[in-house]
Amino acid sequence: MLELNGLSSGAGSFTIHPVSLKVEQGESHVILGPTGSGKTLLLETILGLRYIDAGRIELAGVDITSEPVEKRGIGYVPQDLALFPHLNVLDNILYGSRIRNGEDLQQDQFINELTQAVRIEHLLERMPDKLSGGERQRVALVRAIASGCKVLLLDEPFSSVNESLRKDLWLMIKALQKRFGLTLLLITHDLEEAFFLSDTMSIFINGRMQQSSAKRDVYQQPATRDVARFFGIKNLYKGVLEHGVVTAAELGMELAIDSTLHQAIAGRKVMVGIRANEVMILRDDADPTRWENTVSGQVRAILDKGAAYTVLFTPDTAPHATIEIELNSHAYRRLNINEGKKLSVSLKKENLFLIADH
Repeated sequence: MLELNGLSSGAGSFTIHPVSLKVEQGESHVILGPTGSGKTLLLETILGLRYIDAGRIELAGVDITSEPVEKRGIGYVPQDLALFPHLNVLDNILYGSRIRNGEDLQQDQFINELTQAVRIEHLLERMPDKLSGGERQRVALVRAIASGCKVLLLDEPFSSVNESLRKDLWLMIKALQKRFGLTLLLITHDLEEAFFLSDTMSIFINGRMQQSSAKRDVYQQPATRDVARFFGIKNLYKGVLEHGVVTAAELGMELAIDSTLHQAIAGRKVMVGIRANEVMILRDDADPTRWENTVSGQVRAILDKGAAYTVLFTPDTAPHATIEIELNSHAYRRLNINEGKKLSVSLKKENLFLIADH
């Protein structure tokens, strides 16, 4: 297990505020956040490339905070991959392994197994400048694993690979993790990549760990306004929570919410939110009284995004408010949506989330 306890660091005027995190053995944990949020700085601090201002780093219960980089037992794949241009593929792979392990027949057999697992055994004599982006990526991963480390830090590892190869590499890293019992700590700004590769997830914004939990919990219940906005959620409205109902003045309506939500929120001032793809448009012949949290209104604008449509809906209860609705092309055609059309929508309580509004 990799554990961070109140870890903080800085570079120039930028500061990483105290981070506490546990990544269990064999787990894949993704730190997700926008570019410039301090994710790389955090990885470099864990690796020992940056000075620590405060806190502690433990690996398998052993304090490694003061250990030099090469003795931490952590592998690293930087964003630029950092392959040695003057060494061929095999020598690049052997470099880290031989520093840690020296000449070792068993280790050589392990490397043979690794190169076969990622299908680069035919590239061992090739120089890095003769490799494709995907091949370079696989070599960098093998080099990190070949060092014998069971914990890998990966910094935006697939950002330079074209779209057609990225998903193949995602599948490959998951297979390697399972086969060799690896613990992964990966950073990315790509939502799809994060959800595919992670077991657990943290959201890191402006040097602060905003939220950390199972990935589905992060997705369904953003803990802060910054997290919700990072996920692209625009349907956020100020309200007052009382007796299981949020009075959302910005929408001019009262919203019943799930009982588990108001038990978890301390204080009465909240932000109530819903994802655009979870707003339900009622059929023209539907009875709104049979649905929860319904409101009538009008379609103000429609944004055509190719495979999907964003419908901007103005509720009759709040003419200056907007509820954003996301529809796939099939649903859009079936519902016969057009600008100016009168609709009723349901904000189902199971799809709502609350954020404490401090």
